[in-house]
Amino acid sequence: MEPSASSRSPGQNSFVVDMDKEQDNYNESTHTTPFTSPKGPFISPGTAAAGPLIGLKNLLDRNPATVVSGRYSINLRQLFVLLLILMGVTTLWFIANPPQSLGTEGTDSPVQDTAKQAISEPDSHHPHAKPIDTPGPAGYEAPPELTGSAKERYERVRGKGASTSLKNIQFQFAQETEKDRLERETRLKAVRDGFEHAWKGYKTHAWGHDEVLPISGGFKDNFNGWGATMIDSLDSLVIMGFNDEFDEALEWVRTKFDMTKNPAAQHQFFETVIRYLGGFLSTYDLTGEKVLLDKAEELGNILLNAFQGRTFPNGRFSVEASSNMPAYGGFVLAEIGTIQLEFTRLSVLTGNPTYDTKARKIFEVLGTATSQLPGLLPAFVQDTDGHYYSNFKAAVGGMVDSYYEYLLKEWILLDGKVPKFREMFESSVNSMKKYMVSRPENGSQEYAIFGQTDSASKNIDNNMEHLACFMSGSLAMGSKYFDRPDDLVLARQIAEGCYLGYHHTATGLGPESMVFQASNKAGQFVTDPDTFFNKHLSRKEYILRPETLESLWILYRLTGEKKYQDKAWEIFQSLEKSCRTPIAYTGLRDVTDINSQDDRMESFFMAETMKYLYLMFAAPNVISLDNFVLNTEAHPILRS
Repeated sequence: MEPSASSRSPGQNSFVVDMDKEQDNYNESTHTTPFTSPKGPFISPGTAAAGPLIGLKNLLDRNPATVVSGRYSINLRQLFVLLLILMGVTTLWFIANPPQSLGTEGTDSPVQDTAKQAISEPDSHHPHAKPIDTPGPAGYEAPPELTGSAKERYERVRGKGASTSLKNIQFQFAQETEKDRLERETRLKAVRDGFEHAWKGYKTHAWGHDEVLPISGGFKDNFNGWGATMIDSLDSLVIMGFNDEFDEALEWVRTKFDMTKNPAAQHQFFETVIRYLGGFLSTYDLTGEKVLLDKAEELGNILLNAFQGRTFPNGRFSVEASSNMPAYGGFVLAEIGTIQLEFTRLSVLTGNPTYDTKARKIFEVLGTATSQLPGLLPAFVQDTDGHYYSNFKAAVGGMVDSYYEYLLKEWILLDGKVPKFREMFESSVNSMKKYMVSRPENGSQEYAIFGQTDSASKNIDNNMEHLACFMSGSLAMGSKYFDRPDDLVLARQIAEGCYLGYHHTATGLGPESMVFQASNKAGQFVTDPDTFFNKHLSRKEYILRPETLESLWILYRLTGEKKYQDKAWEIFQSLEKSCRTPIAYTGLRDVTDINSQDDRMESFFMAETMKYLYLMFAAPNVISLDNFVLNTEAHPILRS
């Protein structure tokens, strides 16, 4: 609200009226109105700074006596007043334009600080999150035809509410040519149509159950019977713009989802965290639907049953606390090291630090462990501080994989405020590079693999699981954040090795594990001229896994190189040819035999495989790596 003309002093009236005219012209040209704060009218910095200058003009007009010769003449009293006015102008300038704070690492928990900010400013947009030059609206703003919940989801998917003090790592994409746009959008539509086909098959044959059987048309309930595919696919529906389908699924969650129907059953802790808890939290971040956060909090409290007073959670839990079974032997590294993103985000969103405290304590204990290979740990670990591990096989595949993934991603989610996670990640990467990399005997520098290394002898077994292909993406992100260019080189080589495992098979799909013949030279392997890997020793099933596509997508988003899109498109075409059924998509028992279809589609196919394919061809501001951290089930968690 502007002050009235009668409230101004006579000496200021003519000048201030001119300022009002300029302000009115500005408001008309920008179609905005002056902002009025709860504490009173908003006065622009320019208007505030003009006040002392007006006073100076009036002072000079009233007292023209001279003591200083020149173009303008003033006396000493006027000079003193002028200095005071200049000091006032300078002070007003710094008030209006405060310097940016570098920030310091405080003693409080980063999660508690972030939780307070998230509660008070749930949709603040950090100045470091800059719009990317992509097709369509700049930044996250929705096109005008979208309104209501559809508009809100569109903007959240593109980073509304994201903030970080870390540097941006995603490639700044230039405006694409018309030819490239048409090709990308054609591919995007094909992937979206494929997802829609799988979703319709699930809805028709397995609605509310864990998995659809894509050949027989039945269903399986092997992940708690809570509708794993439904919850795992919620954020995919939002990201791909299936608003009606999402609303229908959300209503099922609101009215039918029930975690208590079999309270004494023993459920898998790891799978429940990454598929259900991750799915709820991610979709809440992308929609703001409160029921999803309520379900996440309810599930989080149930998952606490797995701890039973220990630092490490059991691999199984039950909803009914009295039915939980005691843990025997060691704990699987990936199971206890893959809850940190989900539990941290739950603490941020609810303001309850319990979940984060539990998860962080696990990394604190693991951070005190030592081994024959610094930074690397075995598949089974002990709930003991300072444990030393020897005589184990180091790998980055099953039972250990996502532990290394979460070291980096928890550091990112906590905005780099816990340097111990970076130290642990870099230590593990240093040992992987030193002890686990195996290269082709022919001397090619285009590809490599991560083998499995005996911690005592340091001998490498040339066996790389498909699960291990995720590590290329983690290496690439770490290289950008920590200025380690050699890691990006290795990331490219590992991704190429994983891709070649697809490219050389009859079906165009990669096996569960690639085993290579050992070379006479240490740290090298021999490839098969037909299948790349040794088809007699490898595990040849393909269960629709996403890890190769995951790393190709990350490399594309970090480098902007179109070749990664082309490789992903080749894999999608192979999926269409070898795995699509009239109902959904199915895995293969043998990637060298196109007629070996299996009858199973795990929930991660729509949660991860199809999502990474979609994101590969979506505009780069859709789930930007600068705005989100993806959990190991590809559920995007907002960085805020």
